[in-house]
Amino acid sequence: MLNDSRVIDFHCHIGAWPQYGMFDGVDDMLRAMDRAGVDQACLFNVFQGDHRRANDEIAAVVRQHPDRFIGFAFVTPHYPEEIEAELTRAFDHLGMQAIKIYPPYFDRPVTDPVWEPVFRFADDRRLTLISHTWGGDAKCDPMLFVTLAERYPNVNWVMGHAGGDTKGRQAGLRAARAHPRIFLEICSSWRNIGSIEELVEAAGADRVLYGSDMPLLDPRIHVGRVVTADIPESAKQQVLGENARRLLFGDR
Repeated sequence: MLNDSRVIDFHCHIGAWPQYGMFDGVDDMLRAMDRAGVDQACLFNVFQGDHRRANDEIAAVVRQHPDRFIGFAFVTPHYPEEIEAELTRAFDHLGMQAIKIYPPYFDRPVTDPVWEPVFRFADDRRLTLISHTWGGDAKCDPMLFVTLAERYPNVNWVMGHAGGDTKGRQAGLRAARAHPRIFLEICSSWRNIGSIEELVEAAGADRVLYGSDMPLLDPRIHVGRVVTADIPESAKQQVLGENARRLLFGDR
């Protein structure tokens, strides 16, 4: 089945997070992608306090492997006066395709005004933005994004981890049902038996995205969840890559 589908991993990191055993390892990621049947991986670096350096690192990897990696821009809310200029540089000069934010890591909830320059930029350019989400977390509960989706209607809002655990996944599903521009990305969505079927049935196959959290997790875990799910083959193709291609590249 994978031979007929372009698989795009929507959730991958570069950088170092030593407390979780994560270090830079692009070659290891490429080997893992080959074994999992993943054609391209979306990269972001949220562990670097200097967002300019983080984006340069992402761009360098994409330049080395343009057929395998897709760059996502990162900005830190600790330097709000730099956000618009850095996003402009990231998209206009580095070729980024979407934005990644991580509210808990920077201790700023998505409702904090500090994020507004990010959301305005994404709205003006009709971009896709992925955020870490976790149900019950006041900084990034999926339901917080419903109001944002109404305020910034041109943005495609991707809920990383689909809200996380079982309770969070229900919040993610409520958010997706509440607004058509909210999408759910599957990595670490607690891997319950039947969770892929639940996401597809409740949100629609066109609003669920494959992601792995590589290199923190093996990409085969989540490919396997989709491939073995009791959903139509056409839905598997949408989840594994078609939806990501549409959000990032449209008809290109």
